[in-house]
Amino acid sequence: MPLQALVAALGWRHSVLKFSPMRKSRLQPYRHFAKHYHAGNYIQFSHWISQEVFPHLLTMLNFSPHSLLDLACGSGVFAVSAAQQGLAVTGLDASADMLAISQALAREANVQVSWVQADMSSFSLPARFDCITCFFDSLNYLLKVEDLSHTFQAAYAHLNPGGYFIFDMNTIYGLAVVWQRFPFNLAQDQPNYMEFTEVSYDYELEIANMRVIMFERGEKRTWVKHEELHQERGYHIEDVLLLLSRAGFELKHLFGHPIQETPLMENSGRMWVIVQKPA
Repeated sequence: MPLQALVAALGWRHSVLKFSPMRKSRLQPYRHFAKHYHAGNYIQFSHWISQEVFPHLLTMLNFSPHSLLDLACGSGVFAVSAAQQGLAVTGLDASADMLAISQALAREANVQVSWVQADMSSFSLPARFDCITCFFDSLNYLLKVEDLSHTFQAAYAHLNPGGYFIFDMNTIYGLAVVWQRFPFNLAQDQPNYMEFTEVSYDYELEIANMRVIMFERGEKRTWVKHEELHQERGYHIEDVLLLLSRAGFELKHLFGHPIQETPLMENSGRMWVIVQKPA
């Protein structure tokens, strides 16, 4: 079913997309946090994607891709796992610090992955892929509608006909409600490292702010403090579907949970989307 027809059939409200400048963080995300991100519990989500979600979705689609592009690949857990399964994998991320961890992980696993440092909203590669993925909160880091639209267009341009683009995003409910249940949290507590997260939500801009406060043990029992501000924007599902439709995609599946294959609900914290480039 065409995406615009699905929006109308489900009775979703069509919001007006506002293409306007958004405030930028003065603290670069993942500049110092990268190494602690990979050492923490965050990568458990990537392991779940690799071991359960992605295999389940491929089986459901009866789809066996040969090549894969993982956008915002982060520390490379999913990309390396896909390479271990025999796929020709390219991992793309804007963070040089994250890519350094990815490269080390691939060497340790003795697999070949092509790594590219680029912005997922403006990348251009010579290759085309059977499948493109973008998991975890990656797309929510795009604070401008234009950047989300450009990312969808770039994904479409880099897919082979009949290929799938599979991604997930935090919903507005997830950022405005689920995140706010833990406004201040001790995320990691180790002998030489402590990490706190402080979250808030801007209802006018529909942007969640997470301040990551890191303490590293230095010399002579001193502690060194680092901070990063991570911002994520929630998007209305009708806007996401509209942008995908404009890019040329056809919607195949929309879930609130990828394993249970439950529909997206108003209280779903995350949306799982599978779209296809027409053959």
